[in-house]
Amino acid sequence: MKPQIWLRIAAALQALGVVGHNLETLSTKSTHGPQEQAVFDAMRGFQFEIMGATRSTWDFYRGYQFLTTVRFVVIVALLWMLSNMSRTAPREARPLVVALMIAQLFNVLIGWEFFFAGPGVVGGVIALCMAAAAIGLYGSDQPQPTTRELVNAKSIHG
Repeated sequence: MKPQIWLRIAAALQALGVVGHNLETLSTKSTHGPQEQAVFDAMRGFQFEIMGATRSTWDFYRGYQFLTTVRFVVIVALLWMLSNMSRTAPREARPLVVALMIAQLFNVLIGWEFFFAGPGVVGGVIALCMAAAAIGLYGSDQPQPTTRELVNAKSIHG
């Protein structure tokens, strides 16, 4: 399979990760009973000064949830752009795909250690897609013509 396809599969899986993450984190209501609610209340109740602002542990918790969503969306966009770039500029795409793949591998380790199987498994599949794309990119140095270039060439040559 071409690197472009692997990168688009990775982008689609990451997009599913955006949806899943938001479905599970946007609500601020306790879903695991009074003990969880007590933790949430304690997080909201503990406020402290930091760099001129008053924040709570809850603020940091929610902020990191939203930052994760933003990061996931950026990764989807980068993977999609890299899928296009892998056709037209494979040599330039290689280091970017490898850098994202390495970051993804760390995300997988963090997912397994601090969260649960879902992020670890899906993240691992995304990393494998990136690895397949990277391998494919190292096997091809020639850009592939875009559909527009093929149409233009056909019209020029009759």
